[in-house]
Amino acid sequence: MNYDLLAEIREALASGDEGLLCERLSAVLPADLADAIKRLGEEDRGAILRVLADDAAGALLQEMGKRDAAAMVRLLPPERARRILGDMAADEAADLLRDLPDEAADALLAGMNAEDAEEVRELLEYPENTAGGRMATDFMPVSPAKRVSEVIEDLRAHPPAPEMAYYLYVCDEAGRLAGVVSLRDLIAAAPDTRIAEIMTRDVIRVAVDADQREAAELVARYDLLALPVVDAQERMLGVITADAVLEVLEETATEEILHVSSGAEEQRDRPLSPLQVRLRRATAAVAAGLAGAAILAAYRQTFQVSLDYLLFIPLVLVVSEVVTGQVMASIRGAIRHDPSLARLGKAIGRELLSTALVVAAAGALIAWLLGDWQQLQPTGTVLGAAVFLVGIAAGIVGGGLPILSFLLRHDPSAVSGSVTAAVANTLSLATYLWVVVAIG
Repeated sequence: MNYDLLAEIREALASGDEGLLCERLSAVLPADLADAIKRLGEEDRGAILRVLADDAAGALLQEMGKRDAAAMVRLLPPERARRILGDMAADEAADLLRDLPDEAADALLAGMNAEDAEEVRELLEYPENTAGGRMATDFMPVSPAKRVSEVIEDLRAHPPAPEMAYYLYVCDEAGRLAGVVSLRDLIAAAPDTRIAEIMTRDVIRVAVDADQREAAELVARYDLLALPVVDAQERMLGVITADAVLEVLEETATEEILHVSSGAEEQRDRPLSPLQVRLRRATAAVAAGLAGAAILAAYRQTFQVSLDYLLFIPLVLVVSEVVTGQVMASIRGAIRHDPSLARLGKAIGRELLSTALVVAAAGALIAWLLGDWQQLQPTGTVLGAAVFLVGIAAGIVGGGLPILSFLLRHDPSAVSGSVTAAVANTLSLATYLWVVVAIG
């Protein structure tokens, strides 16, 4: 905070000389003025708005927090507020109107230019915390059939806003996003080159109804300066700029700080005491035991097989726990490294393939040992097949629960190992008994 600037503004306000105040404010950047004005009362804020030109007032409002900016709009005469909002970008105007009472927002929209008001209303339809609620719609789509020279002429005739000048988005006749061209690639290309020849076709994009944090994560992960927003038909609707992403990150960080400082953390986020940990594990073990007993009871009438199969239940449970633990640890690491769904899909596929190879080898070894060594060929074959299927089932549980936790926006590392093992053991026991009854 520039306290010298704040003192100068207060001095000019105290003088009552609007000319002096206007002179002092003329050399102040909007961001610095927004920082200073937060420390002034409502009367002083109104005095500052009266001496600022419409464009300067609009720039000031865009630098302020949304609630503070909405409070400033209430200090303006309605006609002037409509003029300032009409000169602002549609996304900035929508952000301001969201924090006004519905009646006040509707009154301001009614007095704006019809085309501008309609654009703002469309943005207000999207929830504030979604990609649609954060996007700007004043982008210039480019046809893939155009030549570089034609696009450059278009840019000279209609210069984009500074935050929109990094990329040109290529759309087909239906408005579907087809590619992207950086300004650097455009300038470096020969004038007669078609846009389709220089555009990048694999474009990172976000759905209009996606959470704003997902958009921020994409921008950060791929070092983007802007992110296109599309609808379900891949039609381009707008762009999320780096400035909007910074706002999202700042708001998220502020919410988390306030949440922590208020002492309102949920109990599940607090470290568990040793007693709670033991109770959780004991509960999972008891639940797994009862589920196992229920499974055995279900097979009581149909389980007409030799005692040999029952002797190998401990082996099956050991295989289940080992596989579950290994796959769960690997998937947790994959989520920490790169949580994109494509990468997670590859990770779970790789783990299941590795698990299948290992348990297939283990099953074959068991079948050979029981068949050639103990002369129990039928038992060995059934047990080998059962170990293979049990390993696959345990791998699905060990990989599926962390991914499910991630998709539900919970910390995958918080998934209890004892609970996961209990689920895997129950499923493995059911799988083993089904194989024994079906084949044995």
